[in-house]
Amino acid sequence: MKDLKNKGKWSFIAFMTILSGEKGSAQLFESGINELWQELYIYKDLSEKWSGGILLNNLYSSEFGHYDWFLEGKLSFRANKWLAIEAMYRQEYYASNGTEIVEYRPMIRFSGKTQFWDWSIRNRHRFELRMFEIGKTRLRYRTDVKINPNFNWTSFNIDPFVLQEVFINQNGFTRNRIYAGIQGKNQRIEPSVYLVLQSNIISNTWHNQLILGFMMGFEL
Repeated sequence: MKDLKNKGKWSFIAFMTILSGEKGSAQLFESGINELWQELYIYKDLSEKWSGGILLNNLYSSEFGHYDWFLEGKLSFRANKWLAIEAMYRQEYYASNGTEIVEYRPMIRFSGKTQFWDWSIRNRHRFELRMFEIGKTRLRYRTDVKINPNFNWTSFNIDPFVLQEVFINQNGFTRNRIYAGIQGKNQRIEPSVYLVLQSNIISNTWHNQLILGFMMGFEL
C-alpha cells in the first residue's frame, strides 16, 4: 500500500511538470484546450484567526502572443468554523485589442464552508473594484459554490471536486465557469489539476472556452 501511495504521489508531480513545459502546452492547444493556467499559491497561518497568502497566476492562450499574468495578496480572518472574511488585492497585466492593460483590483470576499458526512460544501461571494490605467473603473460581483467528497486517495490525500462560478457586472450576468478537477495535500504541499468550461456572453451570444489549469500550493 505504501508503494502504491508513493507511485501515485510521483506520478501526480510528473504529470504537472509535463504540463508546465513548452512542448506540453503546444500539444494541449492542439487537442482543443483554449487556455492554460499555471498557479502558485503560498500561504501561512499568522494566528488561530488570521492568515495571509500570495497567488501568482500565469495564463497562456492558444491565440499566438496572448499572455496574461497577475499577482494577488490576501489577508483572511476566520470569524468561526464556517465563516471567513478576506481583504484582497490583485494587480494584473494583459493585452486587449493590441493594447497593454494594467488593472488594479481591491476586493473583499466572504466565504462560508460546511460539511455533510464526508462531503464539503463551500460558498464564496466576492466584490471587486476594477481600476484601469486606461478606461473606466468598474464594479463586479462573483459567487461560486464548490462541492467535494473527502476520499483522501494516496499519500497526497487526493479528492475530486466540482465548482461553479458566476460573474455579474453593470451589464448583468456575463460569465459562467464550471470546474471539475482533483486536489490534494501532502504535509505542506497542495497540488491540484482542473478543467474549466468558461462561457462568456459577447453580442448576446454565449461563447465557450475550454481551460486546463494546475496549481501548486505551499503552506509556510
